Amino acid sequence: MPLPISALLVAIPTFIYAAIVRRIDRFEREPVSYVVAAFIWGAIPAAILALIAQLVLAIPAKAAFGQHGATTLSASIVAPVTEETFKGLAVLFIYLWRRREFDGWVDGIVYGSTVGFGFAFVENILYLSDARTVSDWVGLFLLRVIIFGFMHGFYTSLTGIGFGLARMAPTTARGVVYVLGGLILAVLAHAAHNTSLELADATGAATLCIAGFNYLLLIVLMVSLSRISLRHEREMFKTYLVDEVPDVISPSAYAALSAAHTQDPAYPYPQTTFKQFAGELAQRKRQLVRLGEAANLADVDMLREQLKKMNTSGAAAR
Repeated sequence: MPLPISALLVAIPTFIYAAIVRRIDRFEREPVSYVVAAFIWGAIPAAILALIAQLVLAIPAKAAFGQHGATTLSASIVAPVTEETFKGLAVLFIYLWRRREFDGWVDGIVYGSTVGFGFAFVENILYLSDARTVSDWVGLFLLRVIIFGFMHGFYTSLTGIGFGLARMAPTTARGVVYVLGGLILAVLAHAAHNTSLELADATGAATLCIAGFNYLLLIVLMVSLSRISLRHEREMFKTYLVDEVPDVISPSAYAALSAAHTQDPAYPYPQTTFKQFAGELAQRKRQLVRLGEAANLADVDMLREQLKKMNTSGAAAR
């Protein structure tokens, strides 16, 4: 299969996976430029650095354990450690460089999984380029891109969750614990997946059964996190936007944002824009109150004015 066609066909489901995860952040979507940067890091620097590290570590591993032992060691330990470490660097860079845009663990999921999807994009193309027949290519595509296509994003999202929890941690020491805990969980999840595939290959067990088990855990985790995120967002809106009613946000808009079952009111202005501004205002006020980040004062005033204009124009239109 020509390399450009393989790249295009891999890109389609990869884009879908990334779009699904980005929608978890319903009210304050991360800037597209940051998301693209995270994807590019995973696709190029992280993939190159991980490959170099694995090639270097393979030399003593072969000498100590032989070819077969080195291959097993690489899949179960070396690859998870090196890949999750270098993928996690992208999340670290975003966390340090654009700390104010890194609002919590939901943002960590978005950035971490996007890095993972970028890494998987390049890795899958490389694997597909080694296919000798069309049937081999189709088998690899179904296995790596479709069945296991979400896994790299899932692993690094755990690292992202660690950074997200660290963002609101009361002390630096606790933040470091959260980050290291997230990275360790990412490595362990990656190692468990790779080891299960090694065992399946050695024992003849069904790979699809392992895939089903992995995705069952993944679905349970994503649904749980989505529900927790939704509850967290409602509580944040309820707490940090209540004093903005009615001058900045109308009572109906506040109810729609903070209540569990209230339907969105019919705004005469774009709801997406309104929710983006409302989400950013709540986040900036939360950071100001909980972390004392005075730099947020200017953003709070600007966002408040934007929402006030929307509220005024909306009231006039009604």
